[in-house]
Amino acid sequence: MTFNDDSFMLKNQPAHRLYAQIRDLPIYDFHCHLDPKEIYEDQIYDNIVDLWLGGDHYKWRLMRANGIPENEITGTASNLTKFKAWAKTVSRAYGNPLYHWSHLELRQVFGVSEHLTEENAEALYDRLNAYLQEKQISPRKLIQAAKVTFIGTTDHPLDDLEWHQRLAADETLETVVAPTFRPDEAFIEHRNFRDFIRRLEVKTNRTIARFDSLVAALGDRVAYFAQAGCVASDISFTEICFERASKGELDDLLQATLAGQTTSASDIRKWQTAVFVALCRLYKQHGFVTQVHFGALRNNHTDLFNRLGADVGVDSIGDQMNLPHHLNQLLDYLVQTDSLPKMIWYNLNPIYNIVLANTLANFQANEKGLRSQLQFGAGWWFNDTKLGMIDQMNAYAEQGMLANFVGMLTDSRSFLSYQRHDYFRRILASYVGQWIADEEVPEDYQALGKVVEGISYHNAQQFFEK
Repeated sequence: MTFNDDSFMLKNQPAHRLYAQIRDLPIYDFHCHLDPKEIYEDQIYDNIVDLWLGGDHYKWRLMRANGIPENEITGTASNLTKFKAWAKTVSRAYGNPLYHWSHLELRQVFGVSEHLTEENAEALYDRLNAYLQEKQISPRKLIQAAKVTFIGTTDHPLDDLEWHQRLAADETLETVVAPTFRPDEAFIEHRNFRDFIRRLEVKTNRTIARFDSLVAALGDRVAYFAQAGCVASDISFTEICFERASKGELDDLLQATLAGQTTSASDIRKWQTAVFVALCRLYKQHGFVTQVHFGALRNNHTDLFNRLGADVGVDSIGDQMNLPHHLNQLLDYLVQTDSLPKMIWYNLNPIYNIVLANTLANFQANEKGLRSQLQFGAGWWFNDTKLGMIDQMNAYAEQGMLANFVGMLTDSRSFLSYQRHDYFRRILASYVGQWIADEEVPEDYQALGKVVEGISYHNAQQFFEK
């Protein structure tokens, strides 16, 4: 048995047959954090650290756990020193998905079959940098090699989308790169809320003094994104809540927040409910898939947050009281007001997997023949692991229709992350293959092959209609 060979993660003979059917499928990466400017400019990478470690808070978090000084992670240490620090870390990271991802990336992208260690770090550093130069590796070459047909970036609602427009006009790029509407700053608890409202006024040439005027301004931006090829939105909530408020209350709350007054927990819940419902109504009108990430406690290490900003590896899994109550009421209200769009829900706390999958099943009824219009999204962030993926699929299969699942996404800032799709496909093949091995399903490779093919690519393509 050899680590990271062609049989990697394939646990049974049926898994090998199923994986053979999905191994070479294209990738539909409907949610990531890639920079469209980098895709357009397509600069050749001259150092493996910029490509492999830059901006990757997954790796930064693990390096800190291994006692690496911050200067060798996000500081001014040389690239070689940072690479050696990563080698020192990943070589001990048994059981962590980064150990698997990193070696898949080395093998599948760079043709390196050796395991990265402290001892061979410098030699591999030189070898990888030579490969980057020899092959002229750039973002588009990595996208093309991975056979990515669609990329959904994550974009600020006031973005002029210049780089998306340039990409759309570039006939040399076959991959569709579409913006995703991400209006986090429209919620009053966000530290940039007041500045966002002022900038939104300028951008839309509207005075925002009442809740309805805010919704109208957001509607202008949603329409602008739709014209630029957007097919999805995204939002991140600490908790899912539902608390109604009158228009008068919302108007007063807007004015008070703009004046710098402190908001209560109830105020935050009322505003989140009202803004999200209004956005969902807009998203349904424009056919956007609405993605909701929830359950993250962010920026917990104050010193590192103040020094480095957000998304630097100091976030945690959160919890909340009465999730089923709030989620059922929210989804029911969206149905009652004809505001329920197609949705993908990503839960960060795995103890709610069954709760989430069970609740979404309450609201699948539709007259358009949509299959699983409310999706339980792939294992997110801290659940983007072998066990996390299996737990998510277990919940989906037991509470809904796993065959309709839209599958994997990178949710990454790295152009090397496409190997995560292969990792997922291997786990998926073993997961379904075990059903065959255990005689829990018929040994029908035609039918089950279509299921894993759908989950790996076709379901997402059909769901996003792009």
